[in-house]
Amino acid sequence: MHGGYSVFAETMADLTYPEVEAAADRGACVLLPTGVIEQHGPHLPLGTDAYGAYQLSRLVKSELEQHAVEALIAPPVYWGINQVSAAFPGTFRVRSETAVALHTDILDSLATDGFRRIFVINHQGDIAHNRMLLKVVRDQHEKGNTEVVLIEPDFIADRLGDDAPTSALASFAMQPLYEDLEMTGELGVHAEEIESALMMRWFPEIVNYDVMAQLKPTGLSAEDLAEWRKGGEHARRVTPQGYFGAPRPRDPFLWRFHQRMAGAMANIVFDALGAGPRRNHG
Repeated sequence: MHGGYSVFAETMADLTYPEVEAAADRGACVLLPTGVIEQHGPHLPLGTDAYGAYQLSRLVKSELEQHAVEALIAPPVYWGINQVSAAFPGTFRVRSETAVALHTDILDSLATDGFRRIFVINHQGDIAHNRMLLKVVRDQHEKGNTEVVLIEPDFIADRLGDDAPTSALASFAMQPLYEDLEMTGELGVHAEEIESALMMRWFPEIVNYDVMAQLKPTGLSAEDLAEWRKGGEHARRVTPQGYFGAPRPRDPFLWRFHQRMAGAMANIVFDALGAGPRRNHG
């Protein structure tokens, strides 16, 4: 048995209400981790995206604190949209209207408690999930909560198309985050070396290393990716074992990718808060 991990640790869930009230009065910002519960192949847990959003938020918070920027982490939201993985057992299938209502209520609650500056930290690439998040944040802006920001990598912003140019969305360049990291060269988008590196570094006890050692890279193409993104049975045919890419990292320090991602996200927060110059992260 493993010791277990709490995604409430270091979040608002472990604070008392006077502590939360005082933080709001001081003008603290809030990081809202959001992900999903879905299959991540036979080697990673269903909660990989929830753990990912939570860990990114912890890393961003650490970056901010080094510059005396106070941030609270909201309890992770993991009831998002799983269009692609819907045909796999263990994937919780949440309707768009349910996810919109839940995320809206959470952001409304934070605003009611006096938090104006809220940054949504996402760890789910499904475009339906990301469209949902952007709609929710844009609706917040229409209600006057204009300091709520969804942070996304540039490739997600590109996939959002005409909806992307909005003050509700801030993006960062993804490609520079790979610099000097040893990759397998496999096209990978789900339960692959990057996500495996995340879990191996920060949540090692819930990775199935024996299974991972037996898995081979999928060797799929961009055409396969387009088919996989159709979701449901399409995705299950393309990736019958649930992962897309190389499941085992070649670089033992590949987890640095997530530290760099957190640094890029923290830079966006710094800019939004007017808290100082950007930093480089290695």
